[in-house]
Amino acid sequence: MKYAYQLRDIEYAYGKTLALSLPVLNIKAGTTTALIGANGCGKSTLLNLLAFLSTPQAGQIHCLSERVTKSRIHGLRQRISLLQQKPYMLRGSVYNNLDLTLKFNGVRQSDRLGLIRSTLDKLHITGLIDQQAKTLSGGELQKVALARAIITQPDILLMDEPFSYLDYRSEQTLECFIRSYVKKYNSTLIFSTHNRLQGMAIADDVISLVNGHTIKTPLINVFYGVCEQQLFNTGALQILLADNDKNYQHISIDPHEIVLSTTAIKSSMRNQFQGNVLAITDEGNAVRITVSAGEVFQVLITRQALKDLNVSLGDPLWVNFKSNAIVAF
Repeated sequence: MKYAYQLRDIEYAYGKTLALSLPVLNIKAGTTTALIGANGCGKSTLLNLLAFLSTPQAGQIHCLSERVTKSRIHGLRQRISLLQQKPYMLRGSVYNNLDLTLKFNGVRQSDRLGLIRSTLDKLHITGLIDQQAKTLSGGELQKVALARAIITQPDILLMDEPFSYLDYRSEQTLECFIRSYVKKYNSTLIFSTHNRLQGMAIADDVISLVNGHTIKTPLINVFYGVCEQQLFNTGALQILLADNDKNYQHISIDPHEIVLSTTAIKSSMRNQFQGNVLAITDEGNAVRITVSAGEVFQVLITRQALKDLNVSLGDPLWVNFKSNAIVAF
C-alpha cells in the first residue's frame, strides 16, 4: 500500500499548549481523506504540518515515500498545494494571479494562457479571468483560490475548511469536484471540515481529531454520560458497551454501523431503540436519516435502503446497533 503521508510520534505545541500529539498516523495515497473535528481540535495545525508550513517539535514525517528533511522540503512543496480557509490574492486580475503561480512553477509563458483557461473552465468560472481579484465575492474567491491550487496538478491537494463562505449551489459544485478529483487527476486529496456527516459522505477515509489526538470514531452520534458497569447511561438511554474496563464519559456510534428497521428485529444487535423520523437529508452519495429515539441518532444509508424502508417524516423507526459499533472515550 502506498501512503501520501506517514507520521510517527508527532508533537506540536503553541508555547506550552500542546496542539497535536500523533503517535501514528498514515494517510493513503490516491484517496480522499477528511479531517473532522470541532474548531480548535488541531485540523489546521495538522494541515500546516502536511504542507510543510510548520515543523513539528518532535517526530518524523514521510511524504510520498520520502523522509522529510530540510534538504527535501523545497522539492516536496512543489508537489503539494494548500487551499487555505481564508485565501489571499495578490493585486491584479484573476489571470495575473494564476499566471504568477505558473511562472513560479517554471511553466513556459506560451503554455500558461491555455492552462489558465482550461483550469477556470473545469470550475465553471472562465468569466472571471479578467476580473480584479480584490472585487471577488467570498464564493468567487474560494473558487479562484481552488483553481490556483490545482493549476499545477499537484500530487497532493490540501484544503482547509473549503466549504466555508459558500452558498448551497457552490457547495454542491465543490462536493462534485472533490468526489471526482482523485480519479480524474490521479492525486491525493485531504480536506478538513467541522461538518462530520459531509466529511463521511464524500471521503474515502476519515480522521477524527479531539484536542489534538486522533480517535477511532467519526465523532457523529456522540453522547455524554456515565458508565454503570457495562451500561453507558446518557440520562435518556442505557446503551450496552462491549467492555467496561474504563470510566468512559463519551461514546460515539458510526452512522454507517446503525441498522434501521420499521419493526423490532430478532438480531445479535443488543442495542435496539424505537423512535421517529425527524429528517431525511440528501448527502450526495448517501442519505442521512435523523431519528429521535431517546437520543437523536444520525444514520447514513443508501438511496436503495431508503426506498426499501419507505418511511416519511414522523414515521416510527427502530435504531439497531451492536456493542462493538461503539467507540467509548
